[in-house]
Amino acid sequence: MPFLSRLVYSLLYSLFILAYGPYYLLRTATRRQAPIPWLERLGRVPNRLTSPRSEAPSGIWIHAVSVGEVSLLRPLVGALSPRHEPLFISTVTETGQALARDLFSREAEIFYFPLDFSWSCGRYLDRIRPRQILVVETEIWPNFLEQAARRSIPVSIINGRISDASFKRYRRVRTLLTPFLSHINNFCMQSREDKKRILGMGAPETRVHVVGNLKFDYQLAPSPEKEEAINRIGAWMGAGGALLWVCGSTREGEEKILLRVYQKLRSSFPLLRLILVPRHPHRAGQVLDEINPTGLAAGLRSQLGNVPQGAPPDCLIVDTIGELAHLYAVADVVFVGGSLFPTGGHNVIEAAHFSKPILFGPNMQNFREISAHFLESYAALQVDSADQLETRMAGLLEDPAARRWLGRNARKVVRVNHGALQRTLQILKL
Repeated sequence: MPFLSRLVYSLLYSLFILAYGPYYLLRTATRRQAPIPWLERLGRVPNRLTSPRSEAPSGIWIHAVSVGEVSLLRPLVGALSPRHEPLFISTVTETGQALARDLFSREAEIFYFPLDFSWSCGRYLDRIRPRQILVVETEIWPNFLEQAARRSIPVSIINGRISDASFKRYRRVRTLLTPFLSHINNFCMQSREDKKRILGMGAPETRVHVVGNLKFDYQLAPSPEKEEAINRIGAWMGAGGALLWVCGSTREGEEKILLRVYQKLRSSFPLLRLILVPRHPHRAGQVLDEINPTGLAAGLRSQLGNVPQGAPPDCLIVDTIGELAHLYAVADVVFVGGSLFPTGGHNVIEAAHFSKPILFGPNMQNFREISAHFLESYAALQVDSADQLETRMAGLLEDPAARRWLGRNARKVVRVNHGALQRTLQILKL
């Protein structure tokens, strides 16, 4: 059965790659992005990743698919790097790769995860020769797992999470996936619900643990470059009691709603400033085009230093990577995007770490347990509509004590749930 499962999966995966290739090339040309090095993903391993054959396997390979997963690695890398053991971090997306290089280029070798073919995965495993592999948030790649098992390299899921959408997809191919779950040595899951779901997919029960969410162990690493950017934000805000509303990880369609709310709020709070941080930075130009007809003065964060003296924009669109947490740190109110439409929501913990009052929309399915915990602890506000968002925002803007109270409650939730990192390290014996 495992051989048949691998054969069927490899065939379907190959067809997907062939179908996706032309779309990817077109998308890359349209966005003017640097292309992903496909020869490397197909198995041409960069020389910098090669381990001497005379040495025993060493080092830890951490796979984090994109920006969100890379961000939560800060405490983990901080705990592992002082041990002077080689660290390797792979990503799938361009934005994840850029953030990983920005955050961890001194501590780890950064590279793109190989395509899930036996030969490409095998070449990377033979050249890197890690003693352990950590996969963030339930990335299940059957051929990669098979090749690691053949080399007796233990693989562990860390900060494991299975969203509603992922669970539906996995259940459809449960028969194909279940044999490969036996190749995973530890499943360090975020919650009881995540444990229940991975068991329902066929994971061995003795290997599944509930450790909490690594994001609660978040620490903002010092960055002179990012701090300089925040200083420019401060200069843009100016003196005189201006308030800053940061809307993070927004998705397509949300910005129009947030802009309408912002325009209404400005009639009562003329010094209110807005920063929109699209989940995907390449959309910044599109968001800027949506703002222009409104009459609001808007600019890109990357061009903030080029704004003419005396003509500061009303709102900024962030077209850079890795600055969201720094922006949360200086915000007066935070809205967490991906929640006004059914895209599942985004992480609220970074904003809570800085004791900020947090609002989010009705769709937080991907963070159901976390968002419920915040709401039960009076540590965040959930809104069902643009009108309710406007009302809640107005109440917070005119009441500094309410902002402080909500922010203190948010920080308390983070403090109480701290400790997932140590529990994970203990289970993995790191």
